[in-house]
Amino acid sequence: WPPLGSFILFAVLTTLGPWLRGHADLGLLIYFVFVSVLVGVSFLPTYSAAILAGWAFGFGVGWPVAMAAITVASVIAYAIGRWIARDRVLAVIAEKPRWHAVQRALLGVDSPRTLFVVTLLRVPPFSPFAIVNFLLSAARVPLRHYVLGTVVGIAPRTAAAAYGAARLEQLRFENVSERWTVIAGIIVTLVVCLILGSLAKRALRNLSAPPP
Repeated sequence: WPPLGSFILFAVLTTLGPWLRGHADLGLLIYFVFVSVLVGVSFLPTYSAAILAGWAFGFGVGWPVAMAAITVASVIAYAIGRWIARDRVLAVIAEKPRWHAVQRALLGVDSPRTLFVVTLLRVPPFSPFAIVNFLLSAARVPLRHYVLGTVVGIAPRTAAAAYGAARLEQLRFENVSERWTVIAGIIVTLVVCLILGSLAKRALRNLSAPPP
């Protein structure tokens, strides 16, 4: 579902973004409600939600509202994974040795280490948001660790997507110097996110490795 949701969103982005921006508070409310639900039920990926927010509202408003909507969406997914689809989620996790190792060894306790692991799982730019939601909920991660780790971990990649979309929406391609400044800024932002994601993956591998 997420790729289909992205395709539909990007097809109407240049029309939907200005409409949301032009309707002020109503646009923000509509964005928040629909994104929370669509991301929560895994119909829309987080980066698409962040791109729409940056395009429609600019970075200063778009990033916070995207973070709020994605956080609420994660709670919706937590509820689905915890109380509705838990048996199916556990069966899928059991088929994936690495996910099962994370669930068994790292997430089954209520400790600061749990918060750290949740954050690491969220940081990589290409971390599958929906799958991680269900993994964490099925592992019975405490909700406070789940929410805080989600907010901290997903903030960099959400900021990068919202920033890039906001700059591109404002870009006037006839100004060559402005064009290259914007493109360079977006590239640097993406590289920083990729570096953070790589460090998070390495730390997670070290945590999940069996003791010598």
